[in-house]
Amino acid sequence: MKNIECHYKDGSLVFCTTHCYPYAKAHKILDVFNVMGLVSRIRLKSGQSFNVIGRLPVNYDPFIPDQGKWTDVVSRLVETKQALENEVQAI
Repeated sequence: MKNIECHYKDGSLVFCTTHCYPYAKAHKILDVFNVMGLVSRIRLKSGQSFNVIGRLPVNYDPFIPDQGKWTDVVSRLVETKQALENEVQAI
């Protein structure tokens, strides 16, 4: 099950839950994001449904070619996304 999506924006990897949750569950997920080092917040989607968004700064400039740095960014993306998937699925 896909619980987390990720994209790159403005020097950070941005992770977001793909589903909306009641506030109590969203707050538990927020704690997981924060423990993993993401700068995170809860966002109201509709009514009593919330999702969680977190940014992980990677200081990567896509306009400066550096294959080694890009490989590091992709590795962090994969590792972080997998860890978040596991933790969110367990909640």
